[in-house]
Amino acid sequence: MQDIAHLIGHDKVAEVVDRFYDRIQEHPTLKTPFQVVEDWPHHKQLITHFWWVSLGGERYLKYRYEVASKHMEAGFTPALLADWLALFQKTVSEMLEPELAEPWVKRAQLIGQSLTMLHHFHTGARARRPPEAEDAG
Repeated sequence: MQDIAHLIGHDKVAEVVDRFYDRIQEHPTLKTPFQVVEDWPHHKQLITHFWWVSLGGERYLKYRYEVASKHMEAGFTPALLADWLALFQKTVSEMLEPELAEPWVKRAQLIGQSLTMLHHFHTGARARRPPEAEDAG
């Protein structure tokens, strides 16, 4: 995939992230799992950095992202991931030209697919686990 961070620009990435997470806080299904966020400005800074690096920009924070575990802990389901992606696509598409929006949305879709597969793996593994394994820890 093409690195597009510098074509979009850091300020614009931050603006998209800011608007998207403002919308998250008002969204009927997405605001609930995001109630775990205590410091929205800090969260937005971290997510701006995440997307900046994901889009090909240089890392400027020392932060270890745990995308899968954070989403699992927050209770994300495939349905919530679909809602997240729809809102993200809408926000990015409103704020960027198609040639910049499309590759960013594609990356988000790939992350969403990975998180959905992980969710299915974990919920399927629990469903197949024998009861005596539950007792053993």
